[in-house]
Amino acid sequence: MSEKNTAATGRAGMPALPDGDRRLTAAEVAEMSGLSVATLRDYRSTRGRQYGPPFHKVDHRIIYSLNEVLDWLDSRSSHHG
Repeated sequence: MSEKNTAATGRAGMPALPDGDRRLTAAEVAEMSGLSVATLRDYRSTRGRQYGPPFHKVDHRIIYSLNEVLDWLDSRSSHHG
């Protein structure tokens, strides 16, 4: 597979985000955030969307943008000073 095709389909067959940003699985986001995969699933529910990181549904798969997750984590951190 060419480098261009790899970039289009993403690693290990994961769908690419439109902007070419690195995509993450729920397990990767759980590890980064310290939340469980089940909590992320709850956050994806209509009731929980105000709490969780932005996500994308591509070809019936849930993926997260690394940049969006990092922004979400940054917005949740408390700044003391």
